[in-house]
Amino acid sequence: MDIINNIVSPDQRRRKYTDRQILKILVLLQISGISYPSARIFLTNHEEYLRMIRISEIPSFQTLSRRARKFDLHAINREIVFLYSMKEIAAVDSFMIHTSKHSTAMRMKHRGNYKDPESGWSKTTKGWTYGRKCHMSLDVDSLLVMDWIVTRGNMHNSRVSHDLVDSVRNFSYILADSAYDTSDIYDYVFENTHSLPVIYTNRRRGIIPERLSMNRKIGIDLREYASLYSLRWEIERTFSILEEIMRAENIWYTRNRSYDIAIGLKAIAYNLVVVSNMKAGEKPREIMKIVSC
Repeated sequence: MDIINNIVSPDQRRRKYTDRQILKILVLLQISGISYPSARIFLTNHEEYLRMIRISEIPSFQTLSRRARKFDLHAINREIVFLYSMKEIAAVDSFMIHTSKHSTAMRMKHRGNYKDPESGWSKTTKGWTYGRKCHMSLDVDSLLVMDWIVTRGNMHNSRVSHDLVDSVRNFSYILADSAYDTSDIYDYVFENTHSLPVIYTNRRRGIIPERLSMNRKIGIDLREYASLYSLRWEIERTFSILEEIMRAENIWYTRNRSYDIAIGLKAIAYNLVVVSNMKAGEKPREIMKIVSC
């Protein structure tokens, strides 16, 4: 929690709860898997957390929700990764966020009456899934989440690839699967970053050397001889932690819910756990030691 003191500026005006205190509570709730409405009961039963955060009165869930919307979580996360990122090997990919139960999504599909205009259907390795999609970049060496983008569920990874690449533009290598194997992405990486793309070749598109763009041909040649691609699975392991432990896989849709904030809090909580483990000399992903406390 002391890391938050270094990355969040002190409030310039008097408030009942400072930004640092609210952010500490929000991160604590994410790590413990507690919702805003249950925060009061949880903190009442754990007075040690109140002493650690230095508050005597527990904020209401309306206060937590309102104050969470005021944070620039991307800027806060940039402060964290600026201090601890290795900036050598990065990976980009995406995972689905289920915004309703599958049975509910099927009923909405049958009736043609969807509640969430930003959710959509996408075919994954688990079959057809309804919800939103979280696109994310990862520092493979430090295992820190660099940035995230939440889009419609049917948004192809290549559509937001430029923004993800920008978040890791100063890395030496960028690893990605075959969804990013397009001439446009190769061109963008070579022309706008200091990175070498290591992208799995999409064989279904066919590889006809005389029809390849120059940058894609160079990229495919890099892929054929690259041994780094296996490190891309680190982002899949990070997704598993976010989905199964941080509960990012199922975030039910409610009116005015900000999925960017929901994912941002989980990403920051995950990053703070990784940084804490680094400082303690533990393995970066020993997250269950903290979650089970």
